[in-house]
Amino acid sequence: MAVNDLVPWWNDRGVRRTGWVAWWIGPGLLALAGWLATEPPRAAVPIVATAAVTRDRIDPSPLRRMQTDPPSVVIGGYLHHCNDCHRLFESAAERQGPLAQHTEVVLNHGMNDRCFNCHDRKDRQRLTCRDGRMIPFSQVADLCAQCHGTTYRDWQKGMHGKTLGSWDASTGRQHRLVCTECHNPHAPAYERIAPLPAPNTLRMGSPSSGDHGSPDGKHNPLARWRPAPGGAPDEPAAPAKEGR
Repeated sequence: MAVNDLVPWWNDRGVRRTGWVAWWIGPGLLALAGWLATEPPRAAVPIVATAAVTRDRIDPSPLRRMQTDPPSVVIGGYLHHCNDCHRLFESAAERQGPLAQHTEVVLNHGMNDRCFNCHDRKDRQRLTCRDGRMIPFSQVADLCAQCHGTTYRDWQKGMHGKTLGSWDASTGRQHRLVCTECHNPHAPAYERIAPLPAPNTLRMGSPSSGDHGSPDGKHNPLARWRPAPGGAPDEPAAPAKEGR
């Protein structure tokens, strides 16, 4: 058998000719179509109910209550403003010994371990920036931006934090939570949060059975073309459309 019988070649006139392989393309495609037509039915895909999530687990309200202006604290059952006490005495430049008040405060903010890095020493009802500018508690994001510039810019663009009301800022209903409505300013790192149940998709399998695409193929929801053990059951019925 010559090489010219197996691969395309050109004759003396420059006309492209083909060998006997080209004659088998048509029958080969027909044979492939016949094999696909007689392929076994698809295996049943398990469809289970999505895990129910109660409304109390989806709370859109802020995680924390931001301090008002002027900030206040309840001591002995009475509401006090910061300067009600702090104007009566001058605080030391550095904290000395355990706190007599505000004992609930646990300072765990990395290298920021000094109260007067954020609080103004003379006016406790204001926050102080590194350039000496004093701002109210409602502008706390400007204070946080001094050290967390990248996160602050992400927050400005809507990539960090939480947006309520509307995604469209032009509607006037949009409200973006500020830093202290999510993070404790004295210990901003989040504790571990248990995630809500994942959506039930073919790739994930059944969340209740723990079968998330097992490689054996017996209960793998991705193996749609594999016949089920003991025969090929009928296709599951399509879920009904929900009304609006």
